[in-house]
Amino acid sequence: MSNEPYEPVSCDYHDQLEAAAMHKTNVELEFELEGVTQRERGRIADVYTADGAEFVKFEAPAGPVDIRLDQIISLRESTE
Repeated sequence: MSNEPYEPVSCDYHDQLEAAAMHKTNVELEFELEGVTQRERGRIADVYTADGAEFVKFEAPAGPVDIRLDQIISLRESTE
């Protein structure tokens, strides 16, 4: 987890993430974890709040990962 203070995301972006979770949409996420930029395809299983920050539980082929919303660089629908 990041030691940086959490920067809230816009309500519109939050709504996009929740819609992707609700519709079980296949997405491609680009995000930063532990200083490393990653790009994965998978599904958002949940959007939740913990420890004063908001997260997605992202189900990728390599396994589930929890990503803080302010660490997501881009989200797009995946055709695969």
